[in-house]
Amino acid sequence: MARQLLSFFSSKILFLSFTTLLIVSCKDKAVTDKAYFGGQIINPKSDKVYFYYQDQLIDSSKLSINNKFLIKLNKCTNGFYKFKHGNEFQYVYLESNDSLLIRLNTWDFDESLVFSGKGAERNNFLINLFLVNQKEDNEFNNYYKLSDSLFQSKIDSVLILKNLLYSQFKSEVPESSILFNKLVNTAINYPLYKKKEIYPHNHMKSIGSMEHPRISPRFFKFRKNIDLDDKELTGFYPHQSYVRAYLHHLAYEKQVLDSFKSDIDVNMMQAALENIKTESVKNNFLYMGIWYALLNEDTPIVEKERAVRLFFDHSTDKKSVAEISNLIEVSKKLAKGFKLPNISPNNINGVSIQLNTIIKNKKTVICTWPSNSSEMENFAKRFNYLEKKYPEYNFIGLTSAYQEAEWKSLIKLKKLNKVNQYRIDEGIDWLDINFPRAILIDKDGRIQNNMTHLSNRSFEKQIRQIK
Repeated sequence: MARQLLSFFSSKILFLSFTTLLIVSCKDKAVTDKAYFGGQIINPKSDKVYFYYQDQLIDSSKLSINNKFLIKLNKCTNGFYKFKHGNEFQYVYLESNDSLLIRLNTWDFDESLVFSGKGAERNNFLINLFLVNQKEDNEFNNYYKLSDSLFQSKIDSVLILKNLLYSQFKSEVPESSILFNKLVNTAINYPLYKKKEIYPHNHMKSIGSMEHPRISPRFFKFRKNIDLDDKELTGFYPHQSYVRAYLHHLAYEKQVLDSFKSDIDVNMMQAALENIKTESVKNNFLYMGIWYALLNEDTPIVEKERAVRLFFDHSTDKKSVAEISNLIEVSKKLAKGFKLPNISPNNINGVSIQLNTIIKNKKTVICTWPSNSSEMENFAKRFNYLEKKYPEYNFIGLTSAYQEAEWKSLIKLKKLNKVNQYRIDEGIDWLDINFPRAILIDKDGRIQNNMTHLSNRSFEKQIRQIK
C-alpha cells in the first residue's frame, strides 16, 4: 500500500493554464479580502456551478459557451467551501487573495479534478488525499478479519506514510495556515478513526461470528482528542463521516446489549442526543433517523413510536418537523391491505386512464417523482434499473409536481420509459410528497407497503415480498 500511495501522489501533481482567468490573479498582487474561484467543466451535466460555505449557498455561476465559469468572493473567509455541479460536489480550500481554478470532466468527476492558480498546491494535496482515502477503503476490506492488534498495525503503517507525505508537502509549501494544517490532519486521521469505529461490526461480519469481539481499551484511545462539535470542522466530510461512524458504533453496541430488540437507526438518534451539542448537526441525525425508521418495513412498531417521540421532542428544525408531520399523515391515507384509490392520470399522449385499469392483475410498484428536479437523475437511474431487473412487475411513475412541458422534457432527457409515466393535474394528498416514494401493490390491487423509498436499503427485498 505504501508504494501505491507514493505513486499516486507523484502522478497527480499537475498544473493547468487558463490564461484568461489567471490575468485576475496576476493583477491582484496585494493582499485583500477577495478571492476567485473558477475553471472549466468538461461534459457538463447542467449549465451552472453552485458555491457553498458551511452548507449555505453563497453564489453560483452560469457556464459560458466554452463551459467556463468564475465566482468572485468580495470577502473571503479562510476555510473550506463546497462547489456542486449536477449531482456531484467536492470541497475546495480558499484563503484571502487566492485565485483558484479547476478543470474537471464529469465522466470522472473526482479523479479528473485538478487545480491551478493561487492556492492550487493546497487543493491538489487535499484532493489527492481524498482519492487515496477512497482507494484505502477498498484495501481495508481485507483487514477487518484481523485481530484488533494486527488491524491497529495496518492503521499505524498507513498513518506514518501519510504524515511523511504531508511533511514533504510542508517543506515545499511552508506557508500553510493553522486552519489548513488542521483540515489536512483531519483528512489524514479521521478516515482511519472511522475504520476503527466500524471495526467491531465488520470484524464479526468478516469471520462469520455473532459474538462481539473483545477489544483492548487502547484501541479507542484516540477518542479523547476528538471534538464532535468542532465548529471549524462541522460539514467537512472526513469529520462528518467519522461522527456518523462513531454514533453508529454506539447504536450498534446498544443493540448488542439489548439482544437486538432495539432498532439501530433509532439508537443512533438517541446517541446523537446524548453526544452532540451542535443544534444543526443533532437535528440532521434526528431527521435521518426518523426517515429510516418510518420507511423501513422491518422496524418494529414500538421502535417507530420511539423514533417519533425522540424526533418531535427534540428536533428544533421547523421545516423538518413539518415535513415529517406531513409524511406521517400521508402514510395514514393509504392503509396497508386496502385498495388504492382510483384516480385517472394522463399518459404521455394526454389521454386520461384509470389507475386501477393500469395495475390490474399485476404486481405493481408506483413511484412518485421527487418534487425537486435536481434529484431526477438518481430517481431515473434507479427506476430504469428496477424496471429492467423485474420485468414481471408493473413499474409506474406518477407525479402532480410538474407542469406538462417540463414533465415530458424530463421523461425524454432521463430516458424514462414513456409508456409507464403518468401525470395528474390536481393535487392529491397522498401523492403530494417531496421524495421518490414507492407504493407496493399486489395482484388484487391491495396495498402491501404504503411508504417506502426507491433508495431504501431493503427495497428490492420488499419488492420480492409482494404477493
